[in-house]
Amino acid sequence: MSNKKSSPNKKRSQRGKTPKLRPAIQSTKRLPEPKDESDFIPYPTNKVVGIIDDVGDAQAALFDLKAAGFMADQVRVLTGEKGAHRLNVKGDKHGALARIIRSIQKLLGSYEIPHVARHEQELLAGHFGIGVTVQHEEDREKARQILKAHRGHFINFYSPWVMKKLDP
Repeated sequence: MSNKKSSPNKKRSQRGKTPKLRPAIQSTKRLPEPKDESDFIPYPTNKVVGIIDDVGDAQAALFDLKAAGFMADQVRVLTGEKGAHRLNVKGDKHGALARIIRSIQKLLGSYEIPHVARHEQELLAGHFGIGVTVQHEEDREKARQILKAHRGHFINFYSPWVMKKLDP
C-alpha cells in the first residue's frame, strides 16, 4: 500500500506563497452582506448615509472609503429586501419596541419616517444604501465626498438629535 504524503518541505513552501489577491472592483453584481442583517435599524446615529444606484459605483466607493482610512466596522451596505427589512418603515416586522419607535417617530412628524421610507424604496429598487460611522466633521466631509464622487445622492448626516442634508 502506498500512501502519498506531502513532504514537510513542500507544505512549508506552499504556506510561504502569497495568495493571489482579488481585484478591488469585481464584476459581480453582489456586495458583501452585513453579518447582522436581521437587526432592526431605528436610526443611523452618527452616520453619513447615501444612496448609490450602480453596483460598480458602490464597489468603487467602498474601495475608496477603505483607502481613506474608514475601517470595515464603520461602513455598512444595505440593499434589496434584506436591507429594507432592517429599516422596516412600519416597525411591524421586528416586534413591539420597533413599532413603538416608528410610531413615536411618525407622531413627532419630523424627517425620520420620510427618510426611512425613501431609503426603503431605494433599497427595494436594487440601489445601495451606504452608511459610514463618523465622529468628526472632517470624516463626515471625507465620507460625503467619496459617496458623491461615485454618483451618490440623498446623502445626509444623522447626529443623535439632528439630521443635516449633505447632498440632495
